[in-house]
Amino acid sequence: MSAVPRSYNPFAEDDEEEAAAGPGGAERQRSLQQEVLRRSAATADSTARSLSLLYESERIGVAASEELVRQGEALKRTEQMVDKMDQDLKTSQRHINSIKSVWGGLVNYFKAKPPESKPEQNGAPEYYANSRLKEAMMSSKEQESKYQESHPNLRKLDNS
Repeated sequence: MSAVPRSYNPFAEDDEEEAAAGPGGAERQRSLQQEVLRRSAATADSTARSLSLLYESERIGVAASEELVRQGEALKRTEQMVDKMDQDLKTSQRHINSIKSVWGGLVNYFKAKPPESKPEQNGAPEYYANSRLKEAMMSSKEQESKYQESHPNLRKLDNS
């Protein structure tokens, strides 16, 4: 009847059967293991680079936020100095008016003197750095060493 056995697969190639059964099968297995190890190492390297970039980004973010806090405080001091200069300018103008003429002196005498107290903030509240920002900066600095100690790939990194 038929010369082909029942378990015969006409689509199977003879080379695959020989490779799996013969000494070439061990070499194929070894090359597959090497490929797995190579990809595993590449993945670990990629993870280490990603973590390094992540921590570098965090460090840059903390530095930027510290700089913004510093600039905010400088702006607050500048605004206070400008307000003080404005108050001094008004006082100087009153003195100049009184020196220029008798009538200017009389006007200044009857005009209400501006208060010598702290100048107004024009409704602007005093500057304070965002407390959440400060908390995040402190937390980031505290956690940085813990991150590096806990992750095996970060122990190898030179973060200085």
